[in-house]
Amino acid sequence: MKTGENQPMIAYCGLNCRECEAFKATERGDIEALTELARRWGEHDNTNYRPMDLECEGCKSDRVNEYCRRCSVRECGVTHGFESCAECEEYPCDELRREWKSWHDADWSSAKAVLDHMRANEHRARV
Repeated sequence: MKTGENQPMIAYCGLNCRECEAFKATERGDIEALTELARRWGEHDNTNYRPMDLECEGCKSDRVNEYCRRCSVRECGVTHGFESCAECEEYPCDELRREWKSWHDADWSSAKAVLDHMRANEHRARV
């Protein structure tokens, strides 16, 4: 077992990358699951994904799926050097809210709860 493999891998938006279907399929090397995911996500996004487009090791890695690579929330977090949106003065911004509402396979309310918790812990650490 690799160190930290049971630890959450929180994306800028609050999702746990380890719970993402693309992450899990990539980790297993499951091309059939990636093929099905490419079909489903492609229908939702009106995009022609290939299975390899969805290979991902988390949004903070060098191997990011096509959907997350295009994510404006991820781009903002990278640009500002944040670990998550919880660090931002503007949290939760309109862009993050739009991203949450666009999800088809993920629970944005859980992602928001994660970021709210992180923000509260960060605030307590500063006080």
